[in-house]
Amino acid sequence: MGISKKLEIIYHNGQPDGIRSIRRHLSTMTTYVIPRPLLSEAKKLSGINRPGIYYLISENDDNKIAQIYIGQTRNGVVRLDDHNRSKDFWNKAIMFLADNKTFSLDMISGLEAYAIGKAHDSKRYKVENSVNPKYEIDEYDLPLIEEVYEEIQFIMATQGYKMDNTKVTLNEANTLHTTRNGILAFGVYDGENFEVLEGSEIDIKRKCHSATMEKQRQTALANGNIVCVDMKYKLTVSVSFTSPSSAAMFVLGGSINGWVEWKDKDGKTLDELYRK
Repeated sequence: MGISKKLEIIYHNGQPDGIRSIRRHLSTMTTYVIPRPLLSEAKKLSGINRPGIYYLISENDDNKIAQIYIGQTRNGVVRLDDHNRSKDFWNKAIMFLADNKTFSLDMISGLEAYAIGKAHDSKRYKVENSVNPKYEIDEYDLPLIEEVYEEIQFIMATQGYKMDNTKVTLNEANTLHTTRNGILAFGVYDGENFEVLEGSEIDIKRKCHSATMEKQRQTALANGNIVCVDMKYKLTVSVSFTSPSSAAMFVLGGSINGWVEWKDKDGKTLDELYRK
């Protein structure tokens, strides 16, 4: 059994999707979740002008991260004013702020560089930080940076955002696949969401029966998440879906029952593995 963790959440305007502050028991860091339309209101909160790092997020129709930008701030929420004027893509900011004694300037710079690197490595979404900061993390600072990032990763997960690397070894027991129509694609299922893995082939010529799913594929093509390699279209990132069938439709087009389409290395369908 894992270690229990206690979180305290304040819903500042009484709405579950409004401004929230989150704090883990005994932590010196506070998380602020700020919808962009409520940025002015968030400035009224006490403690929100402290130093730290922040994520600017653009969510897709399934409330998953589509685009992300990571930055550092020495004056808390005030830093977002510049982004409110200059960046159009984001609809939510998540700030991780600590007292000045906890986050030195070197700590902030190191944490920013570490978080940007992790975002690029995850292959889950488009990262707006095109260049990693040229900041060298001191070996004595690295353990604390890793510890703080682990907390950030946990808090983000409680908000429905997975930050870990999606790279999965393809011969692992939990990896599923499809080979229909010569298309080779891989995925994993956690009992709730189905993730089609980076490198999977996409039958882009066969249109989806769902207009929403077809639009998602065309968007992925436009932003480079699907590219043509050696006459085959492949995913350059892993993509998460709310059901195995929507994942199968995204990959194969048409209308597909993902519960019988996705199979493990022994040929057992997802239906056999989870429902029987």
